[in-house]
This record gives sequence, structure tokens and C-alpha cells, in this order.
Amino acid sequence: MRSISPPKNLFLRGIYLMTRRYLRHNVGIQSAALAFYLLFTLFPVLIFISALLGLLNLDVAAIIQALRTILPADVLNLVEMYLTYVSSNHSPQLLLFGLFFSIYFPMRATNALMRSVRTAYHLGPPRGVILPRVKALLYTVLLIITIALTLTLMTVGDRVLIYAVEHFHLPAVAAGMWARLRFPVSALVGYFALFFLYALAQDGRQPWRNIWPGTLAALAAWLFISWVYAMYVNNFANYSVLYGSIGTVIVLLIWLNLTAVTLIMGAELNGTLISLRKDGGGASL
Repeated sequence: MRSISPPKNLFLRGIYLMTRRYLRHNVGIQSAALAFYLLFTLFPVLIFISALLGLLNLDVAAIIQALRTILPADVLNLVEMYLTYVSSNHSPQLLLFGLFFSIYFPMRATNALMRSVRTAYHLGPPRGVILPRVKALLYTVLLIITIALTLTLMTVGDRVLIYAVEHFHLPAVAAGMWARLRFPVSALVGYFALFFLYALAQDGRQPWRNIWPGTLAALAAWLFISWVYAMYVNNFANYSVLYGSIGTVIVLLIWLNLTAVTLIMGAELNGTLISLRKDGGGASL
């Protein structure tokens, strides 16, 4: 059977190569495995975040409001109930428990995503055993710190700004500007977190142009897909009718799978662009 030749148009050729990569690299299977690890990552991270909220007296409502546009209502209600309950029954022991499992399970998810990134870059299995684990541990710890700082930025910000205006004579204009910039700054933090993961998966140092396009595309696509899926679930779909009490879990699993596909395809986009630049047609898939 004769293979189909790639289109001559550069944009269509890129779409063609991305489709072939999705099929040849088994992105569907890899994303399902990553979504499985993300599911087990979610609840320990929620325990850690909830305990942190309780110890620092952070505002749960502010976090829920920030997530309202990208999470379906069913999932949002589950997260809100969980955060409210655990943060109202906080303890240092619970924080340590959540921190331990917030490192173990995200490390598994990080390893799965790094393997997918290496496949996208045609790097093969990593050399050695210790170095990949160290990279995954380093990234996981930095990710937890990033999440904690981002939550603090979103929740403590209003009270800190009001206090600064009243006691340190911070100009109201500057306070308002910072209040508006908190979420773009959080998005920028998310960009560099994903960029760092793509970079750590490499055997050596990659040029900037081999990492940033897929990182930016993955982050933008994830925000857009999450927003569209949340609107669809909230306004059109009714999973509770089809699946009963497990409807929320079904919604969560679908959202995690969409997230996994987006993260992996960001790396595949970088691999596609490298192929197009390397041979002018992307013959190397």
C-alpha cells in the first residue's frame, strides 16, 4: 500500500506530521497513563494545599473563584468541599502527610510525562537510572513550591494590598495594577514550570527555539480546552443523569485526559518544528 505524501503547504504539512506523530507515538495511550497518575496526584496535592490554607489562613473562596472559568462546576464543587473540610481541620501532621504523597505521586506523573517528551524529541530511553529520578524529584519539589507561591499570590494578595495601602501609603493605583497583574503573573509562572519540565527531559541543553513554541501552545491550548470543556459540562452535558453519583469522577477523568493530551502534544509540536527545520519537510517522524 502506497503511503500518502505530505502536503506541500507548510501549515498543512505540520498538521499532517502532528497527526502522524499522535498515532505513531501512541499519544492516546500515553495520555491515558498520564491521566491515571494525575488522578492519584490530585488528592494528595489537595490535602497538602488544604493543610497549607489552614495553617496560613488563606482564602479558599479566592482560589475557587480563580478556578471557576477553567474547571467544570461538578469538579469545582468537589474541590471546594475538599479544600473547605481539610482546611478547617488542619494540623501539621496532615501537612506532612500531604507533602510526602504530594512528592511521591507527582514524581510518577512527572516520569510519565518526561518519557513522552523524550519520545517526541526522538531521544529514546534515558541513560542511567539515578539521574532521571533526581530530575523528576527536583522538578516535583520546585512544582510544589510554585503551586504554594501561586496560591499565596492569588489569595493573600488582596489583604496584603489593603494593609500596604492603609499602613505603608502604597498608592491605590499601584495596588490596583498589582491586583490585575496577579493572574497574568500566575500564567507566566505556569509557562516557565512547563518549559522547565520539557528542558529537564532532555539529555543535553536544547536551544530556546526547540522548547518555547510547544510550551506556549500547550499552555494556551490547555486554558482554552479547559474553558470550553467547563462551558460544555456546565451548560450542555449532564453526566449525573448518565452516570449517577460517579458523574463527577467521569468529568474529572475526561478533564485530566484532555490535560494530559495537551501537555504531550506540546512536546510533539516542538518535535514537529525541529523536523521541519532539519530536513525541510519533516521526513523524520
